[in-house]
Amino acid sequence: MIEDRGIKVILLGEAGVGKTNLIRVAMGKKFEKNVDTTISSAFYGSKIDYNEKTYQYCLWDTAGQEVYRSLNKIFIKDSKIIIIVFSIINRDSFTNIDFWINYVKEILEEDSYIMAIVGNKIDLYDEQQIPDNEIEKKIKDLGLKSKITSAATDAQGFRKFLNELLKEYINKYIDKSNPQENPISNSFTIIQSKHKKKKEKEKKKSKCCF
Repeated sequence: MIEDRGIKVILLGEAGVGKTNLIRVAMGKKFEKNVDTTISSAFYGSKIDYNEKTYQYCLWDTAGQEVYRSLNKIFIKDSKIIIIVFSIINRDSFTNIDFWINYVKEILEEDSYIMAIVGNKIDLYDEQQIPDNEIEKKIKDLGLKSKITSAATDAQGFRKFLNELLKEYINKYIDKSNPQENPISNSFTIIQSKHKKKKEKEKKKSKCCF
């Protein structure tokens, strides 16, 4: 059975945080190191099979530049899942999380949507500008579902997170017969890359005792 309702999922955040690549890997495409900056918006349709039904959904990619923000108001309308993306190598994108949250709340007066935070580019740990404990505190204070990940190295992890958000929305607002099924924890988890773990081990081995 195919449900007629399309679930609108929109990614918001500053320019350069990796929204386009997150959508690419969510759609099963390859990560691209160099992608053109999104101008205005773009959307990609897909579907999810859940509880013997097929649900249509669309992923909306938006421009993060300030000049396009007035247009984003149009695209945010009717959104059911809002994912605010920041980059761990861009402090401004982290600082502006509150702006994007308030921006959405001004447009979507109803509470019938799910909002989540995604920290991207964890593979670029050498360039990290926001300490892990600061990210953890922020997400805990917001009380939102979150995922710290990398479009480059954790495509499967982001796809799983997206599917969990879709299932939660379906349970909560479309099919209310399974409200407790597949709950998403809003606990904070840092996804360390294999290179980071290897580097930490090398550091430990290099220490000498006197």
